[in-house]
Amino acid sequence: MAGNRHIEQMQSVLACIEQNLDSDINIAQLASIACYSEYHFHRVFRAFIGESVYAYRKRLLLERAVVHLRYGEKTVTDIALDCGYDSSSAFNKAFRNQFNCTPSEVRSRRLSLPPTPLPMLKENQNMKARIVEIDDIAVISARETGQYSDAASRAWQRLMSFAYGNRLMNKDIRSFGISHDDPTVTSPEQLRYDACLDIDSGDLDIGDLQKQTIPGGRYARFTHKGPYEQMTESFSAFFTQWLPESGKKLRDQPCFMEHMNRDPRRTKPENLRTEVYIPIK
Repeated sequence: MAGNRHIEQMQSVLACIEQNLDSDINIAQLASIACYSEYHFHRVFRAFIGESVYAYRKRLLLERAVVHLRYGEKTVTDIALDCGYDSSSAFNKAFRNQFNCTPSEVRSRRLSLPPTPLPMLKENQNMKARIVEIDDIAVISARETGQYSDAASRAWQRLMSFAYGNRLMNKDIRSFGISHDDPTVTSPEQLRYDACLDIDSGDLDIGDLQKQTIPGGRYARFTHKGPYEQMTESFSAFFTQWLPESGKKLRDQPCFMEHMNRDPRRTKPENLRTEVYIPIK
């Protein structure tokens, strides 16, 4: 139980950083969430994440900058300021150190980082998306990091074991996956995936799981039909076809997916159906 409590506290620290990415880090607040003294907090955080709290925030800001450079209209200077840099030159240096190219190169050529060829799209593939408004969705979740296929498998195993073990599952429970990072930008071992169920856990002890809210608002929703391994193809079609043609702009929120099949493990891969939500303004 002590180990679960530690993981739960550190996951809460990560959530605080991620939800307040544009705010300066308050070490005292984070240490309080983790239930450690400020003196020990940095060492505990590095041991848990593998990088310092400042490096973690800096990396997330730079990875978010790639999205703005690829799909947004902010100037490089404005993006640099959003990342906390006082000058474009300092931002350029940090960006090059992280990605081995400059922000201007990403902006001008819409590069993938690291260079990764887009999958070949089927000639008849026509991306269709609907604009929807949704309310906040309260969920319990399990987070894992690593290659999405492996991380998702581990996260769902933990979450479903808890849900079935506590007899919380029923036909009305909805299943969501949150892929926080772009695998063409973030290193495979640092990809963050949350498996989520819209279960009202009440006062139930959820151990090393988390309570979080999928933010409501405006989303572009499209349907992916087929194996999860082909999801990249659908995302590529959305970002290279639908988004430029729509004129819509992205919001700084992660995409999420709703898994529509009752039991994906017992569903043929070609029959899997996933609703994908992309946050837009």
